[in-house]
Amino acid sequence: MTSAKAFRLGLIGHPVSHSKSPEIFREKFDREGFSNASYELFDLTDLDNFEAWIIQQANADIPLLGFNVTVPHKTQIIQFLTTISAEVQAIQAVNTVVVSRDPITQAIQLHGHNTDVDGFAKSLEIVNEMRIEKPNPQSALQTISASAITQAIILGNGGSAKAVRHILEHQNIPHFTLQRGRILETNTPLNELQIPPHTLIVQTTPVGMWPKIEEHMEFPFHQLNPTHVVIDLIYNPVQTTFMKKCEECGATTLNGQTMLNAQAETAWQLFKSALLTP
Repeated sequence: MTSAKAFRLGLIGHPVSHSKSPEIFREKFDREGFSNASYELFDLTDLDNFEAWIIQQANADIPLLGFNVTVPHKTQIIQFLTTISAEVQAIQAVNTVVVSRDPITQAIQLHGHNTDVDGFAKSLEIVNEMRIEKPNPQSALQTISASAITQAIILGNGGSAKAVRHILEHQNIPHFTLQRGRILETNTPLNELQIPPHTLIVQTTPVGMWPKIEEHMEFPFHQLNPTHVVIDLIYNPVQTTFMKKCEECGATTLNGQTMLNAQAETAWQLFKSALLTP
């Protein structure tokens, strides 16, 4: 597919300088022949001036066709949207916005979607296919099936956590959330947390993201063993300090690159559909 129409895509959030989205989308542009497309980073600390910003971007010589949304704006952006998808309605978090015009009034319209849902579903698919051989204390090899996961622990309660929770519920995986050192659902303190075997741990916060790569969420790492699987949604660095500590205790880890790639592909399909709409 090729297009002579020039357009821009982008990412809003704070911070955004670490993002791999420009690289990912430029590869898509090159692969599909969109030579007049570009992807930009917009570091918006807050959304106080968002309405003026989107008017400027939509009216630019090369208009903004759509944008991705990252922390901390995935929930707050909803108030500015014209329409939202069923996924957004369910989880109240947005990571992709398509920009269009009303065919009669030419007013700017913003359509919110959540492709993080597809991204985490892909990560969970990979986890469910894992067959990991690790030594047990008696030095005999045991095969750990991640598909035997009995529950999940979600670290954080932001927009990404909502997408994770949506998929876990869809797949009937019991789960609870750790936020600010306590179990959100029961108000139990972290130091009383007991982690059963075959638990999936999903780290959804930006703690440990570049450039503050030495930071990590507080967690009872000593309870982890080879039956545990950890997904850290951070993709830069490739291995976070949180992941490293989990691996040192025997857990298997997966970073956020799979989720990033999968959600970006779904977003790209949405952007392309808008591009081809008269």
